[in-house]
Amino acid sequence: MISSNPNIYYQWKHFSDTSSDTLASNDNLDMSTMEVASTERSTTSECGSDSISNMINFISEGIFAIDRNGIIEMINPTAANMFGQSRDMLIGRSLLDFLGANQSHEYIGLFERLLSRDNQVINHGPKEIKLVREDGSCLEADLSLSNLPESFITDRKLIIGVMHDLTSHKAEYGKLKRLARTDFLTGLANRHAFEESLNTNWLECVSDEMPLSLMVIDVDHFKLFNDEHGHVTGDKCLQRIAKTIESCLPARNCLAARYGGEEFALVMPHCHSQIAQLVAIRIKRQVEALTFEDLGLGKDVNITVSVGIACQQKGLYHTAEALLCSSDIALYRAKEQGRNRICCV
Repeated sequence: MISSNPNIYYQWKHFSDTSSDTLASNDNLDMSTMEVASTERSTTSECGSDSISNMINFISEGIFAIDRNGIIEMINPTAANMFGQSRDMLIGRSLLDFLGANQSHEYIGLFERLLSRDNQVINHGPKEIKLVREDGSCLEADLSLSNLPESFITDRKLIIGVMHDLTSHKAEYGKLKRLARTDFLTGLANRHAFEESLNTNWLECVSDEMPLSLMVIDVDHFKLFNDEHGHVTGDKCLQRIAKTIESCLPARNCLAARYGGEEFALVMPHCHSQIAQLVAIRIKRQVEALTFEDLGLGKDVNITVSVGIACQQKGLYHTAEALLCSSDIALYRAKEQGRNRICCV
């Protein structure tokens, strides 16, 4: 399908094909080309269209012009690259062809309002969209639609679309979000992520009347280990313990976090206290089995942990904070009873 105004399409294509050469050498302009273009700009409408073509072709943003049905009339190279097709293939296509079903209905309604109201003012967006390209790939972008000023074109009302590729922004945001929730040394969730997970799972489990187990783990006599073998070796020891704990998680919806220093915590939604105790036994045994000979330590050097467990079930606790306090009490009992043991309340 081609634009309803052939002169607009011709001038846009003609300008796009010659614009790079014109920019490269302003002193070697082809005067005959300029004369042909001048002849063809016989109406105010065509002059306006040509001005739009010139303008959007040299803007680094992704820009296109559509009519009130959403049909693409003009598009610059940046936008065409985002759509994943050449400009020639995109002219005459509907913007709706590149939107998913969940988003297209919003723009269908927008175009219907434009057609029913002659003087409808458009200032839509920026709105986050997902472009579905011809090859099936998707590109996340934000899109703004607004009326084209009448000073540019008089006989038909076009809408200008401005797009920004959000791919790198999304990747960077995701990276920063992960870093904000991750303990740098161990790679486990940090204290902030732990508290967020505990509160979220508390609300869900209480609402669904499901159990929620909480486990707090402390590395026994870790200060002495650091004093004897150094903080670098101590950090490597914590990293191994963290991996061991994470490998023992009973389900994907469980979370292991570094609670602080040599303390770790596990949030285990939908887990009864019996399951939590079995997980604790497994963690305790596997940590005890760790060796550090590759770090230059003797075979007799070993690490143990003390574990405290509390479980919310049958309305035992009134708040998530009370559950956490109870698991801390259980941990201190394990330490008082000689360490290297599991205590459940």
